[in-house]
Amino acid sequence: MDDSLKQQFEAALALQQQNKLEAAIPLLHSLLIQSPRDGDILHALGMAYAQNHDFEKARSYLEQAIQAAPKVAEFHNNIANVYKGMGQLSLAQRHYQEALRLKTPYPQAHNNLGALLYKLGKYDEAINHFQKAVRMAPFAVDTHYNLANAYIQQDRFLDAKAHYEEVLKLRPEHLGALHNLGITLCVLKQFAQAAPLLEQVISREPHNIDALYHLGVIASALNNGEEAKTYFSKVLELNPNHANSQHNLATVYLQLGEPALALSHFQAAFALEPNNQTAAHMIAALQGKTSPEGAPLPFTRALFDQYAYSYDQHVKNQLNYQVPTLLRQAMAPFINQRQSWDTLDLGCGSGLCAPLFADLATRLTGVDLSPNMLEVAKQRGAYNALYCEDALSFLQTQKASFDLIIAADVFVYFGSLSAVFNACQRALKESGYFCFSIETLEDDNKEDYQLRHTGRYAHRRSYIQQLLAQYHFKQLDEQSATLRTQEGEAVIGHIFVLQKIA
Repeated sequence: MDDSLKQQFEAALALQQQNKLEAAIPLLHSLLIQSPRDGDILHALGMAYAQNHDFEKARSYLEQAIQAAPKVAEFHNNIANVYKGMGQLSLAQRHYQEALRLKTPYPQAHNNLGALLYKLGKYDEAINHFQKAVRMAPFAVDTHYNLANAYIQQDRFLDAKAHYEEVLKLRPEHLGALHNLGITLCVLKQFAQAAPLLEQVISREPHNIDALYHLGVIASALNNGEEAKTYFSKVLELNPNHANSQHNLATVYLQLGEPALALSHFQAAFALEPNNQTAAHMIAALQGKTSPEGAPLPFTRALFDQYAYSYDQHVKNQLNYQVPTLLRQAMAPFINQRQSWDTLDLGCGSGLCAPLFADLATRLTGVDLSPNMLEVAKQRGAYNALYCEDALSFLQTQKASFDLIIAADVFVYFGSLSAVFNACQRALKESGYFCFSIETLEDDNKEDYQLRHTGRYAHRRSYIQQLLAQYHFKQLDEQSATLRTQEGEAVIGHIFVLQKIA
């Protein structure tokens, strides 16, 4: 290329870089007439058409550029981008690989190939290329962002977090990283860090449903009912068919003591997702219908997973929850009869019973359906073993394993208690103890148990008497007590201490 042609070519490139394609393309065509086999001119013309979203012409000129100069890695990388834009992914992959064969290091091609593999759902391979690109170009914002997104697809949230944070160090205003990091922190239960990021997102995108919804989730997890209501309501203004917001708003209204509104939103959630067992359970509860099967496991798990990180504070400060203390007091007269206790905390939740029973337990085992509750319980350091399983399934695997089974506020999620009494009898050692609470249903009620509008079951005392005779327990103690407050009123229950008889 002579000096005159070179100057015109540089002028054309400058126009192209300024996106003045209506001037750049005719100039490049005039240069191509003068030098029809020049790979650089063909490549520039192809790139100009690609900028103009005319992928067919872009492909044609880039193919000619590669024919003129087959060993230029950039030509292969750029035609791969065009093929990707045209949906011809196998051709795109082949040219990215050729670019990487021709040039090393080539972080941009690694990033581009990673993005293609991500699109194909090949996340392991994508991550491999993104990692290589990051090592070669550690300040490449797009690569850190792409790598974080790929980690999310594999539920590697801590790895994703690190790379979203790197994006924001390099480009603090990056909207995608603010959004995705905020949601990632929600998944990691780091709510205090998540909220400011998502608030930045909605300050720039007030109608961002994902951000609004997750701010509602954060408010719910922190037991800020009014704030949660505001966010979920905003989501539903934008999209009335957002099933999760319908469901979560129903839960919020229930906590705020507005059962009619709760029912309306549970019904809307169920209409959108007919397999939503939790919504079905709460509709039955709010309509006064009782099922012997008890609360569905997805309901109990979701309830306590959402509740886990504010549970202790809420039940102690707002509900005046007394059940763990009442169980320990009820067991006090019988403690000296044994030197050591192999103890099962059934439905252990966040572990509120652990400090009260740890001193008499040679081994303290906890079982709960909620992974988040177990995470909180583990931090207490009082349990020898923790199992994430539903209470009945766990008990049915045990035989003569425990000296003491405690169940604090567990049977409120059961209708019929026959199976769990039978399983507890089998799981206890000879003369073992069984100490538990129930919410009390008045004896003049015709049913043995009743599903209340809270989604919890109450049981008759006479029903418990029938069960202990049927499953070979003797009653050592029974006490009426206020278990907690609910909507400002005392919740009356009973504490039982039973002993297995041969």
